Amino acid sequence: MALQASPIVLPGRVTGRGYGWVAAGSTNSKHRVGQSHLSAFHDAQQHFLHSKGKWPTWPAALLGTSLALSYSRRRCLPSGERKPFRTCLAAAQYGDEFVGEAVDTELADSLRQRTLESLDLDYVLQKLQALCYTSMAAEMAVDPEELMANSAEEARALYATVLELTQLEDADLDLEEKLDILEEVEQCSRGAVLENPSLCKVSRSIEALLRLRNGLEAASVRGVHIPSLMALCQEIELPDKLLDAILEAFDEDGELSVKKFPELAELRLRVKNLEDSCARIMSEVTTSGKYSAYLSNDGYMQFGGYYVLLVKPRYADKVGRIFDETRSGNTVYVEPHEVVATTDELNESQKELKLLVRRILATMSLALSHAADDIRRCLRAAANIDLARARLFLGEDMEGEVPKVGDDGIIEVRQARNPCLILRGGKRVVGYRLELGKFSQGLLLTGPNAGGKTVVLKTMGLLALLARCGIPVPAGESPRVDFFEVVLADVGDMQTIVDDLSTYSAHLVASRIMLSSVQPVGPRAMVLVDEAGTGTDPQQGAALARAMLEAFLESGARVVATTHCVQLKNWATEDERTMTAAMEYKSGRPTYRLSTNSVGESHAMETAERLGLPPQLVSRAVDLLAEDQRELLALQRKAAEAEKEFEAARVDAEKREAMARKAINEAEAKAGDISRREREVAEMEAKLQARSVALQKQMQAELQAQIAVKERQFQDVVQRLKLETQKLGSRFRIVGDVLEDLKVEVDQEAEAKYQAQSHLQPAVPGAMAAREILNPGDWVVVLAAPPWHGLKGQVERVHLANGKPPRVSVRLGANGKVKEFMKTELGRTAKPEGARKMPKPKGEAAAPTRDYSTLGF
Repeated sequence: MALQASPIVLPGRVTGRGYGWVAAGSTNSKHRVGQSHLSAFHDAQQHFLHSKGKWPTWPAALLGTSLALSYSRRRCLPSGERKPFRTCLAAAQYGDEFVGEAVDTELADSLRQRTLESLDLDYVLQKLQALCYTSMAAEMAVDPEELMANSAEEARALYATVLELTQLEDADLDLEEKLDILEEVEQCSRGAVLENPSLCKVSRSIEALLRLRNGLEAASVRGVHIPSLMALCQEIELPDKLLDAILEAFDEDGELSVKKFPELAELRLRVKNLEDSCARIMSEVTTSGKYSAYLSNDGYMQFGGYYVLLVKPRYADKVGRIFDETRSGNTVYVEPHEVVATTDELNESQKELKLLVRRILATMSLALSHAADDIRRCLRAAANIDLARARLFLGEDMEGEVPKVGDDGIIEVRQARNPCLILRGGKRVVGYRLELGKFSQGLLLTGPNAGGKTVVLKTMGLLALLARCGIPVPAGESPRVDFFEVVLADVGDMQTIVDDLSTYSAHLVASRIMLSSVQPVGPRAMVLVDEAGTGTDPQQGAALARAMLEAFLESGARVVATTHCVQLKNWATEDERTMTAAMEYKSGRPTYRLSTNSVGESHAMETAERLGLPPQLVSRAVDLLAEDQRELLALQRKAAEAEKEFEAARVDAEKREAMARKAINEAEAKAGDISRREREVAEMEAKLQARSVALQKQMQAELQAQIAVKERQFQDVVQRLKLETQKLGSRFRIVGDVLEDLKVEVDQEAEAKYQAQSHLQPAVPGAMAAREILNPGDWVVVLAAPPWHGLKGQVERVHLANGKPPRVSVRLGANGKVKEFMKTELGRTAKPEGARKMPKPKGEAAAPTRDYSTLGF
């Protein structure tokens, strides 16, 4: 195959994501050309070994191609052969002088990979992968090249898709199939005819893709604003020929559907009927006893698609067609004459059925091969939707927020927490307020050993990587994490990227690679350096570290470093481009809290004691310090003790304050509860009073209406009686009786009204009943309130008025004073001994008697 030549991209000219060689050309061709390049590499390697270190000069058309570089970058070579392969390519095209640059490129790739590992991005991506449904999304989730955005705009688009998912209902996003059908599609593209299970799997996956598209379209029709998701949804489009061929082609059992292919039903029915016929014939043959003397064994069996009997060899010709014999030769398999025709017809029908099934499967496989590119596009769109959902779920697990993503190299978060610590669970994760790039270009972290400096450094780098991946960041409300094209970290042992070098030498090589990588991108680069200035002579190491940090700052990159070097601490406080921060150390222990604009001490001796080193060893180390250092250490310990006492006092004061606050809150709660209950009682009383008044008014109105009706009836009767008495004077007595009855009726109505009114008022104990008859001359005792309570008297008169309760005139006391009371305020009593009829006061008229003259008699 002819290869297209293109220049090899060397270090310093790397563009794009920066995760390897930048290739121009179709990466889809890597599988076709990879093997030839691998063979060329081995030939070049053998030439190198036999020519004492000289690489062969081969045409660029063979080795210097972007496809070869893409092949290497995609990790299709064994890991141990990638580095020499690239070196061979560079030497082959440009000569030995370019081998060094090729090695630098390999080191840059190794450093980038080492950065992702040291920041624990792989752990986060594994959690992301576990939340994916589709197989393609699961593969993309752990591939930073596939996952990461290439610009701030792309990162914002990833987050926009995540936010849109929060507006959807569960039914809108039907994604439960793995959609693992790429291999089947590739087989069809190569001309293969898939078997029934594989095509059924493809059919189910295509149906799932259509359900996903329909769900998103339905949400959009309802008015849900999801433009990013709809853009992905529009990519899920398949040719009608494919849909016609494969949709509803299989039933629930995974077999070809007779509804879609009715000719299958006819053939299957014919085959089944013939099988039943063969079985029936064989059953009749064996039960009839026709061949019982010839058989070696009762019953029949199927052999090679034929129904046969086990017959003794010498009788085989008498039974039917011989197919085979047993290993011993004592028995032969014979098809009876009676079933031969039916079996032949059955075999022909089965062949027709197999041909029909094969033709249907071939048609579907051909349709798949023609639509292979469309299916790949649909699967990728579904994978991107699945990835967006996984990003959302992972963000929820970390209590993350979607950050504002700019292009200015700024990180500004209020409560940043390390994502890996959150996902691992367990202890509470301390949050930090972090700022980088807005007011200061660099951040120098100081403080005690094992105090959390490296965790803060990793958190800063991991936030930048999560923003590129479109994953919500655990950083409190309204975070800002800008797009960083390059994130490089010198954390831990750098010997993994450079073989045969000391630890410090490996750090220096890593620094050189980082400097060459960040210079082209400036503010969009982040450099993380752990334990700057260590690993060599303290003075020289600090000087080299400062020079390197200054070079990073001059390139425009954002720099975060940790250190114990006093020289670097002093430099950071004086350089306006950097800000210092210290990990807190209180009461002899680190608090893992970050204090900005401050410089922390290392507390090496205290850390040694806390981690269990022998006391005599720590004491010896203190003795070995210079005198001024010992004095400083003593002052630090006194300060630590004072701080510890202060902290204990503060904690005790806080406990006392909390107890007092708790007591106050409980008292306020009780007072509030009492007040609430009083309000409830008052409200209940008011409601009862209002209800009582309303009921009283209602009953008064009803009684007034009833009395009015009775009065009208009474007047009507009176008028009729007047007419009757005028005509029938002799019936006077009868009329009087009628009038008396009517009067009693009126009295009863009045009594009922009185009872209705009085039952709402409290009754007087011992009082007379409302319907009890009281006559003039009866002795009563007053039960009303003072001053009359307890006085006895004699009834003078009972006053009856329409619509009003009856009142009683009672003559009280020795002076015979008359006072009116309600009947319910009186009680009966016996006549006092020696009592005489009380005299009437002078001028008092005799009690009137009932007068019926008004009735017209």
